[in-house]
Amino acid sequence: MEARPGLGFGGSRQQLVALYPPLGDLLARAEAKLSLVWQGEAGFLAEAAREALSGRGKRLRPILLLLSAECAGGATDHSTALAAVVEVVHAASIVHDDVIDDASSRRGQLSARQAWGTKISVLLGDYLIARSLSLLDGGETSRLLSHLSSVTSRMCQGQVAELRAAGRRMTEDQYLRIVSAKTASLFGLCCRVGAETAGGPPEVSDGLALFGESFGVAFQVTDDILDLIGSDGRSGKPEGRDMAERKWTLPLICAYERAERDARGRLRQLLEADQVSAREVKEARQIALGTGAIAYCWQRADDWLRQARTHLARLPDSPARQALLAIAGERFPMPVMT
Repeated sequence: MEARPGLGFGGSRQQLVALYPPLGDLLARAEAKLSLVWQGEAGFLAEAAREALSGRGKRLRPILLLLSAECAGGATDHSTALAAVVEVVHAASIVHDDVIDDASSRRGQLSARQAWGTKISVLLGDYLIARSLSLLDGGETSRLLSHLSSVTSRMCQGQVAELRAAGRRMTEDQYLRIVSAKTASLFGLCCRVGAETAGGPPEVSDGLALFGESFGVAFQVTDDILDLIGSDGRSGKPEGRDMAERKWTLPLICAYERAERDARGRLRQLLEADQVSAREVKEARQIALGTGAIAYCWQRADDWLRQARTHLARLPDSPARQALLAIAGERFPMPVMT
């Protein structure tokens, strides 16, 4: 596995909390809110929700929300409740994504689709979204619902655009529009509402929202790179899944644009095929490496992280701001299980 120098495999939940120790208590409070999704509920869906939210992973989106709140004046009970809400929305999107992608696993675990089937998984995702609303504890609920409605709409539009483009060549600009909608918008929402729950002024909320969106693009670009080149099993998903779904991700877009005529034709053939083998994924990987496309994509991820850090310039310095700078820098949490 070829990793970009400077972007190592750090960023477990414990490592992120170590950047800002007060996060430990704040996350514990968010986890207590999260457990209300299934507590007091009976039946299969409540148990499935508990499994879907059982605590694997970094809790990256709640962490960004809580750090943004700390940057903007200090996290409140409303902040911790919203941290739980965004994690539930994220979990629901994963359940639905795995149905759309026909995925059998997610980060080293059985996907909901594989465990319970397509029909139950669709209902589970809907149930999670409905239950997330029960976590709202007053405050500016109507404003949050407006933000959530807008972002979930963008996420759906991005997913639909990606599905409709399957097998069809796209440009880098088209790719970035999809990524901004389907992935980066939720990161931006986390940072914005975190600042708003702390009473931060509009310029601080706007700056943090832009930070989250730029960070989210870098996160998705990195995920797409690792899908093609591998992550030594740390991503928890099989290599080449994007190719199997005929997705023109940034590494493949760049490889196609840079490749010689024969290699270009072969890439197009592979991305239009109904199925690809492990050998064919390796073939595409070699083309991407040989053209310098992978190095270019790592650089683009670096560019988006650098842009994310510039959006923090309007914030006063604080330990929470330093933690965000680290997360968008040397402690970037790669999209892997560790």
